Amino acid sequence: MRRFAFSLIALLSVVDLAELHAAEAQVQPALIGDGPEALINLIDTKELVEKGQRDGLVMFKCYVDRSGKVSTYNVYRETPGSKLLKEELRTAIAASRFIPAVYNGKRIDVALVGTVVLFVTDGKPQLHIYMNQNHEDVSKGNDFIAPQLLINSVDQTRSGNDLAAQKARVYGQNGWIELSITVDANGNQKDLQVVLEDPPGFGFGTVVRHAYAKAKWIPGFRSGQAVDCSFDYPEWFQSRRPHG
Repeated sequence: MRRFAFSLIALLSVVDLAELHAAEAQVQPALIGDGPEALINLIDTKELVEKGQRDGLVMFKCYVDRSGKVSTYNVYRETPGSKLLKEELRTAIAASRFIPAVYNGKRIDVALVGTVVLFVTDGKPQLHIYMNQNHEDVSKGNDFIAPQLLINSVDQTRSGNDLAAQKARVYGQNGWIELSITVDANGNQKDLQVVLEDPPGFGFGTVVRHAYAKAKWIPGFRSGQAVDCSFDYPEWFQSRRPHG
């Protein structure tokens, strides 16, 4: 994991904003941007180093609304020794504002994933944010923005009504699902594979497959161009214990 996390040498992976953002494009992913409320500018690397943070990697997923604000987020999968970076990311992402996603010429709510990497060399921090969680793309610092989910295209009722998750609801069990998804250059979902269900045996994968059956996406972008691609994507199942 350390070799994977710290062999990165690329600069911040954000495609050319002028190319993507000009004239309110018909389709555009949500972007970090570079304003005072941009995520990368809200992470205080100097203070982190002063507190003892060294090289670290943390992943995140967040929901960005049509105004660019973050409504919900998860921060997870930090490398050993990244506790301070994880806590800083939680604070920063809650206060951040993204350049909103655009679909069919209109701003839209999306869910996106990313990876934050901090290098500390001779006491000097370097922060990189990648808009994907693919092992190879992050390790090579590729200019890749993973597809972003159109939130209103997912059947949110399936997590509450799908019979496959009845056992989870009865026991109040939450779950983590890791997906591998293929999306074409037009944002059409072509394939969805459940890579991991944690814990197994509760039907979480089945729930997600049903909920995402008609999912639509902002396509992935490589070097500013929409492309066919496969990417890693996390999902969670939240259950509540029944009353009575």
